[in-house]
Amino acid sequence: MSTRSVEALERALRDLGVRCSVEAFDALAVAVPEPGEQRLQDPDVRRRAIELARAHGFSHLAVELREPGHAPTDRAPLSRD
Repeated sequence: MSTRSVEALERALRDLGVRCSVEAFDALAVAVPEPGEQRLQDPDVRRRAIELARAHGFSHLAVELREPGHAPTDRAPLSRD
């Protein structure tokens, strides 16, 4: 795949069994697991998720860990400017 597709990567990760949403920051894909999702703790699943991100046009895949019961904030670890 030559173009980046957040939607296609999100579908592929869900097909892998990872319940998450995906956000993109240029070539970085960020997987945001749904509450209770733990499949990315498995090294083989993480490896496959990285392969999927690359296959969908991203250079890197990060996982955003949110504390249970805490809503996301607009405080971003990456500048959105």
